[in-house]
Amino acid sequence: MARVPIPFPLASAPGKFAESGGRMVNAFAEKLADDRIKRSRVPGIRAIIETTSYTHCRGMIEINGVTLAALDDRLVTITLSGGTYILTDIGAFAGSETVYFARNNKSPTPDIVAVTDSSAFVIDMTTGASSYPDADVGSPNSVCFLAGYFFFSYGNARMRASGLNDTSINTLDTALAESKPDGLWRVVPIGKNLLAFGPFSIEIWPNSGNATAFPFSYLDTIPRGVAGPDAVAGYENGWSNTIIWAADDYVVYKLNGYTAEPISSPSVSKAIERTADKTTLKACVYTHDGHAIWALSSPEWTWCYDLSAGSWFERKSYDSDRWRAAASIKCFGAWVIGDEATGKFGLIDPDYGFEFGDALTASVVSATMSGFPARAAVSRLDLDIMSGVGVAPGSDPIETNPVASVSWSHDGGVTFGSPVLREVGPQGKYKQGCRVNRLGTASAKGLQIKVEISDPVAFSLFSGEVTVEGRG
Repeated sequence: MARVPIPFPLASAPGKFAESGGRMVNAFAEKLADDRIKRSRVPGIRAIIETTSYTHCRGMIEINGVTLAALDDRLVTITLSGGTYILTDIGAFAGSETVYFARNNKSPTPDIVAVTDSSAFVIDMTTGASSYPDADVGSPNSVCFLAGYFFFSYGNARMRASGLNDTSINTLDTALAESKPDGLWRVVPIGKNLLAFGPFSIEIWPNSGNATAFPFSYLDTIPRGVAGPDAVAGYENGWSNTIIWAADDYVVYKLNGYTAEPISSPSVSKAIERTADKTTLKACVYTHDGHAIWALSSPEWTWCYDLSAGSWFERKSYDSDRWRAAASIKCFGAWVIGDEATGKFGLIDPDYGFEFGDALTASVVSATMSGFPARAAVSRLDLDIMSGVGVAPGSDPIETNPVASVSWSHDGGVTFGSPVLREVGPQGKYKQGCRVNRLGTASAKGLQIKVEISDPVAFSLFSGEVTVEGRG
């Protein structure tokens, strides 16, 4: 008889069946001070407001404590008054593509600019959108704000700056990104630098204070492009100010100084490469409990990078292959999430075990355990799961007496057997054990263990072991 530790993963690496290095969906790993590894459920999204008339958040920005968002072909604002969130429809907003918002420091009322569908607009928080007041803005494909200027990018590799804290345009205030003949998809601010993203290169333009013409000057080129216009994030207020993007070589990079540092795993790069339409890739960010998370979604998947831990995990929403977050901003003292599929808005909440009221199932699948002799019997499985996490006044039984689902595979992850449910403990029962007997006979294909929990309580999986009999 031997006790064999279960190799639960530190990061998600699904692989193909028996080659899997383990998987974490809606779960992330964290190293504790005593060197134990805790695997916990990702934070939920607590709904704050919804419009049933429109769906699909196209973009958001925070304006002096108010959220401004584009939904379908409308603009809405969300305000917080006396603990109540109020959503106001401020008018029509044509287009269907991502909306890039920016604001300047004009006092007492800032100018708010939006670019979408190759058109520029100014936004009034009461009356909505109107055409950009200076026709010389042309047909930009993105906008950002830095050091007093609006910066616009164009598909012909040009950038144009506005007047200082103004919407006026002088066509002489134009620069050309020409390291490679690839045009431009985005302009992104970080620190004192303007980053000009093209399909095959990124140019760095620091603020040189030019008194005439384009106010910034070219410094250097990163010989990597961006996979799609929305596959970059990390410049958002309230995050870690680390630019991360999915690149033209299907690798995810973070900007370290002026160097592109690769951070993606083979599983992440494979997912990017196999996405047929790279313009569907969308990145966003959020933070929780000391973790800075960069998320990249396609219509078929979402991969998340924990910048604090340097590891990857997956997110999936209820009845979907991907995470439903379409955009994120810091507002109301929290991270606001706009929904991809509905008109709902919510806040990232580590103490909430749902997403907009839907189940949020955390799933941890071990790497493949092999090397057992033929016909060895796996007589017992023991899991070290934080117990006593039930909530006495909560909903019965999902909060008062929560359970974990345990299943296993003898064919390298091709199939998993019917799960068994095990209590993880009502409130106060901290000595509750989690054990499964008689897991069957080991095979040459190896053994994998899957642990899942959908009940909305605190979930922490530390370790586990199986007892194997008949070895040798």
